Amino acid sequence: MMLRSAALSLALAAMVATAFAADANNFTLVNAAGKTVGKASYSIDKVKDGVRVRCKFQYRITVHGSEQTSEQAGDPSAHSSGIPVTEAQYSGEYKISAAGDFLSGFTQNSANQMLTSYQPGKKGDLLTIGQIQGGVNGGSRDLPLPAPHFLLAPNYDPSALQVLLTTALSQPHANSTYLLVVPAGPNVRGGGGDNALYVTLQPERSSAASGTLAGKPLTLKHYLMNYHEGHADLYADADGTLMEADLGPLGVNYIRTGFTLAP
Repeated sequence: MMLRSAALSLALAAMVATAFAADANNFTLVNAAGKTVGKASYSIDKVKDGVRVRCKFQYRITVHGSEQTSEQAGDPSAHSSGIPVTEAQYSGEYKISAAGDFLSGFTQNSANQMLTSYQPGKKGDLLTIGQIQGGVNGGSRDLPLPAPHFLLAPNYDPSALQVLLTTALSQPHANSTYLLVVPAGPNVRGGGGDNALYVTLQPERSSAASGTLAGKPLTLKHYLMNYHEGHADLYADADGTLMEADLGPLGVNYIRTGFTLAP
């Protein structure tokens, strides 16, 4: 276990010095219709016993009935036509252990002044989620966890997928299976509560992928992330730096600034 943790720490340190340099991790959020619905950025810094993730992400999506309509997201006429519009501007900070486990963190939505904290229980069987809105304590709730080892993965936050990739490459889990906690918020089902779900992350070996970053050719590794509602396609460079994530069920792609995936 100590050797595996050391290997993950070394890998994270190397990525901090390269892929996670300041201002290097900017993403555009694009819907299925090819329209921009938001943007995101993050930094990951090595700390004494793991890494610290700082992220920002914002989006403007429309919701039709009980499901997000990705074709309408980003359409300025949607709001005037009476279609519900959801806007959010998040900042967040998370701490991840050297073993690749979530330790603590928070997000804050400046659109509604909601601060949400996340703290795993000592026994590892639950996650306590507390909320304060506009200085008013909104109480807390406990999310039961099927296992103590997990990562936080808010929708529209590319940093979560980067941490997942780094963990999977440096310290792979049995059966390539990982536990993610997806906080409550807008998604393909039109909202819903907090969710703890298992995903698998495996390299796609049957097809080659390539693209360009700032106009320069880039050979990519293609990973499939499968979960109960569908799958996502993740594209990373040889060092495991995320370039693009196409999330089918969410109906949104995360695309690194300056990156273009070859057809």
